[in-house]
Amino acid sequence: MDMQRMTISPQNVVRLMRALDHIDISEVLPDICSPTLVMHARNDRRVPFAEGRLIAQSIPNAEFVPLESDNHLLLEHQPAWRQFLDETARFVRANRVAESAEPSFLELTSREREVLDLIARGLDNLQIAKSLTLSEKTVRNHINSIFGKLGTPNRAQAIVRAREAGLGFARISRD
Repeated sequence: MDMQRMTISPQNVVRLMRALDHIDISEVLPDICSPTLVMHARNDRRVPFAEGRLIAQSIPNAEFVPLESDNHLLLEHQPAWRQFLDETARFVRANRVAESAEPSFLELTSREREVLDLIARGLDNLQIAKSLTLSEKTVRNHINSIFGKLGTPNRAQAIVRAREAGLGFARISRD
């Protein structure tokens, strides 16, 4: 809020809020076919958290990542800023790999690519479930789908395929 007070006049806030209140893109969200990452601050004071989740749920195969912040606009000194950068890098990397990979990788959803990346890093189902805040059953379902789409009969062969496509290598931390 302090940032907003410093960057915009009260009159322009009113104009901006009125204009934004008239924008509704909900009808076109189901038509989006590009990989999509929606991130939203859990305690955003401008846009309710549920709205971010609704947008992600309305876009086919979109990923939703909650950010631990009170601000609508993240600030560099906040822990959520690091999370925002890490999630963006992960998402871009996963989708860049998928676009350049063989056709069977293009069939994978964003979540399946994420699971495959974690498999290729050597994580077991429980570790993947905890990392992605999923149930182990959901992870098993994703893995079965991955095996089917890649035509691999087991985890070892999926890891080889993932590594050949550039997945499974730890991120380089800039901390």
